[in-house]
Amino acid sequence: MKKLIIIRHAKSSWEHNVEDLKRPISNRGYTDSQIMSGIFNNLDIKVDAIFSSHSKRTMQTAQVFHNNLPYSSNLSIIKSIDLYDFSGNMVDVFVKQINNQFDNVMIFTHNNSCNRLISDYGGISNIHVPTTGILIFQFDVYLWSEIIKGKCNYYFPKSFK
Repeated sequence: MKKLIIIRHAKSSWEHNVEDLKRPISNRGYTDSQIMSGIFNNLDIKVDAIFSSHSKRTMQTAQVFHNNLPYSSNLSIIKSIDLYDFSGNMVDVFVKQINNQFDNVMIFTHNNSCNRLISDYGGISNIHVPTTGILIFQFDVYLWSEIIKGKCNYYFPKSFK
């Protein structure tokens, strides 16, 4: 059984004139990250690995979640340029190449990747994944390369404010 947690980065700040990769999260994004990391912790899922897009906003979101995990000292956030993906294609390839020793993996990525994967992996359409939205997929497989469709639960900040 493999469990994939995909989290869209928190709301970014547009008050700084910086390139896309360097855009930080906003105050609301930080607050939402705190709320949603608490919601995630209440689900009692022990993550084996954390991966993040290398953009500033995804790394900041990942850091909030990481810092709030009760077992965070055993984990580090692994950056990947493959997760800076706005179509979902590279994230899909990345997921299918995850080391099979990991059963529960958390990935921080971007808008269109999340929307595509909730449709492709979860068979759920007509849902827009908001910033700091959490998607949790369960796949009845032993190898990440075998992932096709699975069960999906999702948690969005609006439900917890």
